[in-house]
Amino acid sequence: MNTITATVAHNRTVWLLLSFGLAVTIAALTLMPQASMPVGPQGVDKLYHMAAFATLIFPTALLRPKWCLRFGCLAILYGGLIEAIQPIFGRSADMSDFWADGLGVAMGIFLGLAARRIFFER
Repeated sequence: MNTITATVAHNRTVWLLLSFGLAVTIAALTLMPQASMPVGPQGVDKLYHMAAFATLIFPTALLRPKWCLRFGCLAILYGGLIEAIQPIFGRSADMSDFWADGLGVAMGIFLGLAARRIFFER
C-alpha cells in the first residue's frame, strides 16, 4: 500500500470513528431524562445544540469535503429525529432546538472547510 492510499484509508477510519462517536454522544445527551440534566441560564441549551451539531459535521467538512452537503442534510435530519422522539424519553420537542442544530451544521461545515483550507490545501 503506498503512502497516499494509507493516508486516505486512515482519514476514512478517523472520520468514521469520530462521526459515529459524536452521533452516539449527541443521542445520549439529548435523550437523557431532563431531571438529570444540569440547569443553566435560559437559552444556553441552544448553544449546546449548535456546538454539538457543529462538532458532528466538522470531521466530514475537514476530511470528506465533497460529502458536506449529503452529510449536512443527514445531520439536520438526525437532529429532527431526535426532537421527534424526545417525548418518548420524558423530554419535550422544541423547534428552536432543531433550528439550532441546523445552524450548528452550517457553522461546522464552514469551520471544517476553513480548517481544511488552512491546514491541508496550502
